[in-house]
Amino acid sequence: MTNLDQSPEHKFEYRIEGVGKPRRLLVVLHGYGATQHDLAALKPRVDPDGHYLLVSPRGPIETGNGGASWYDFDQSWQVYPDSFNHTLHSLDIFVNTLCEDTGLERGQAVFGGFSQGAGLAAWLSFSTKSPVPAGFWCNGTIIDVDGVSLDLTTASNCKSLILASRQDQHVPLERSRSQARRLREVGSDVTLSEHDGSHGFSQAMLGDMRQWLASFG
Repeated sequence: MTNLDQSPEHKFEYRIEGVGKPRRLLVVLHGYGATQHDLAALKPRVDPDGHYLLVSPRGPIETGNGGASWYDFDQSWQVYPDSFNHTLHSLDIFVNTLCEDTGLERGQAVFGGFSQGAGLAAWLSFSTKSPVPAGFWCNGTIIDVDGVSLDLTTASNCKSLILASRQDQHVPLERSRSQARRLREVGSDVTLSEHDGSHGFSQAMLGDMRQWLASFG
């Protein structure tokens, strides 16, 4: 494991998967109540050739069931902006430090996430002053924060993968389709992967993700 020199206010537990000389950084953000290990365990199925150094940080807020959350929210799942922005700022610094430590370029990286982590990954990709990654993927949704939608203007040169479950009980299919349309409108090269299933990853989705990640070379 790479040991990052993290300041206390920007410190995350994390898991790294990768051997040899990976070409790109793959940052994955887990969903609510999960851990840094959940998405990291998918690496052999989505990157069997080892082109990526996968980094999976853990959300900073404990949920009480052994899992974690990325930010606080109210009973209707409305985001608390201060909590969200603090985590986003800390993740931005975390990724920049990781790039410095590994020598991998942020502008050549791929960011993504599942459910709660998907929205945060989108903001990490397109709302900071740091370089926009080469790729963005999500299984879930891009959220509004304090009534403000994410400005996707900077996604124009970023390839995007939207994974969508047709029977997702938390993220309606039309919401995923809407996100795909929004990204296409700004010029992003979008792949929309729709498959039967509920809130989660299907085998077909993982196959599409493997093919998409391989397209970066």
